[in-house]
Amino acid sequence: MENFKEYAIAITRIILGLIILVGGLIVLDIFIYLGATGSTFSDETAHAFSDSYDQAYVRTFEIGYQRGYTKAYDKGYEKGYEIGLGHIYEERVGSLAELRNPTYIELKEFLAADDTNNNAYVSGEYVCYDFVAELNNNAEAAGIRAAYVRIRSRNWAHALVAFETLDRGIIFIEPQSDKEVTLEIGKPYPWWQVGAASPLRRQAELTEIQIIW
Repeated sequence: MENFKEYAIAITRIILGLIILVGGLIVLDIFIYLGATGSTFSDETAHAFSDSYDQAYVRTFEIGYQRGYTKAYDKGYEKGYEIGLGHIYEERVGSLAELRNPTYIELKEFLAADDTNNNAYVSGEYVCYDFVAELNNNAEAAGIRAAYVRIRSRNWAHALVAFETLDRGIIFIEPQSDKEVTLEIGKPYPWWQVGAASPLRRQAELTEIQIIW
């Protein structure tokens, strides 16, 4: 009986020793990785939190956008129908604001005068969708037709603005910098080249480009 107890104690010690050894190796690997990348554990934790926060923000924003868009579309349709019939309002439809496609030079002049790109990117508060909304609103206030552009990869989503110019066709603009950008399925988005805050630190190819006028 005593021998059995001794064997049990010995086995338990061996198991505990293995657990401690494995745990120590894992911790050692973490510190080696952090040392090689020049990061600290707090840095990696902050990056992970920021990445997951931005992804969650993007998904919930798009759900809210689609629901709000549908409701606003229905309300706008009803109001436009009433105006068109003239039963409630005497104002003619032709007197409402009309949007037009600009020339390339007109687009560049508008962007140069617009201050949206001077706003600061604040994670969770003022992000890519806020830049797009402001630039779109400012363009329409100036009588210029603008589109909301949504792009996706497997790991992230992003938004920018498009203008259909009369002389150069569709131009995609990164509203955080007013720089032109070329979009192509299967190619990564050039975050740093166009001066945009990246939601993730790793590159990923575009899988979807959606233009909403």
